[in-house]
This record gives sequence, structure tokens and C-alpha cells, in this order.
Amino acid sequence: MKKYILSILLAVTSVSASADDYWVAQLRAAPGKFPALLELIKTTDWNSLGEDTPLMMRHSQGNHWDVMLLSAKMTNCKDAACTMAKENYEQSLSSLVDFELNFAAASETNWHQLQADAKNAGMFHIEMFNAGAGKHAALLRQRKIENDYLAKTGQKTNAIFSVTYGSDIDYFTIGFHESLETFAKQGPPSAEAAEKAAVQAGFKNRADISFHLRELLVGHHDTLAGPVK
Repeated sequence: MKKYILSILLAVTSVSASADDYWVAQLRAAPGKFPALLELIKTTDWNSLGEDTPLMMRHSQGNHWDVMLLSAKMTNCKDAACTMAKENYEQSLSSLVDFELNFAAASETNWHQLQADAKNAGMFHIEMFNAGAGKHAALLRQRKIENDYLAKTGQKTNAIFSVTYGSDIDYFTIGFHESLETFAKQGPPSAEAAEKAAVQAGFKNRADISFHLRELLVGHHDTLAGPVK
């Protein structure tokens, strides 16, 4: 099973000077081990591992992992106690999971904002994107102007992450929502307002939002998740 590759993650550079660095872990429990996995991540003293407590997202539907963890960039342990704590955590984790993917990402949304958004969220909408050849910059632009469209129509915007190491995913977004019900109900105030906002954001029209995105992708995963409590 893969271990956290601390030295490599620390060497990853940000996408831009203003971007914050993050680590992401996706975990799938071994059969019958899901309750124990949840208990492990809930009771781990993350500060003793030299890390902030991660955002903990429990898969609901749409992907093969059970739990996704996201936190600020990991730091190297500076003492023996931290090193031991990491080793104990990894040993415990290895006995509970069949699949573990760790990768690094960067986002213009800072860590404190993500923590605040997650505190009030009862549901996460997570989308992961694989860009077509030569379309990475265009895909990132599409994600940003779609956020602009959402903001102009009074809807929740998404935190955008650029994957910098460790996964074939190029970008992913997280939407922080109060509940599944509020997520399902959100939408533009009118068709006219939506059309105007789409053009102002940089799309040809409202229909172009989805069509343009499809032109840029070779893969897409759409997942709903709830907070681990």
C-alpha cells in the first residue's frame, strides 16, 4: 500500500505564487473495515503528526473511494514523537484499507477559507477532471468562468484545485453545501438572468457552459459526499 511520500510532496511547487498547497488522500476500506477506518481518522491526533486536522469527506455516491481527506501541505516531522505517531498511523491505516491514493494539489482558495466553508457544510459536491491533450489551460479557464457565472446568478461557487503531483486527475473542484436539498434547489433566478450571466462570464450562451466543458475533457468523476462526524 502506498505511503505518504513526504519528501516529494514538500518539493512540489505551487501553480501560482498566490496558491496554497494541499495534500489529498482517497481511501477505500477493506471489507468490513469501514467503521474502523472512520474511527481511526476521527480519533487521530493530527497535530501530533505535524498536520492540521484535514477536511474529512465520506463518500455518498459516484466514485469508488470511501473517504477523502484534504488538508494543508504536510510538513516533515521535527522530533521522534512525531515520526513515531506517523508510523503508528500508517500501520493502523494499512490494516484497514484496500486502496489508498495520495496526491498534491494547489488552490487559490486558502486553507482558512476551506475550513470555514467546511464547518457549515452538510454535503460536498466533488468533481474531478481529466483534461484533453493541450487543453489544460482552457479547462482551468472554464472552471473559473463557470464560477463567475455561478456567482452572478447567486449560486454557490466551487473551490478549484490544480493537481500538481501523484494523480492522473488534472483539476478537481469542491462545492460546499448546507444539505442535499439546498444543493438540488440552487439555480439561477430566471432563464433570462442565466443567459445574461453566462455571456458576461465568457460563454457563448447558457447552453455553452456544459458543451464547452465536454470539449475539454477525456474523463470526469462526479461525487457527492458528507462530512465525517
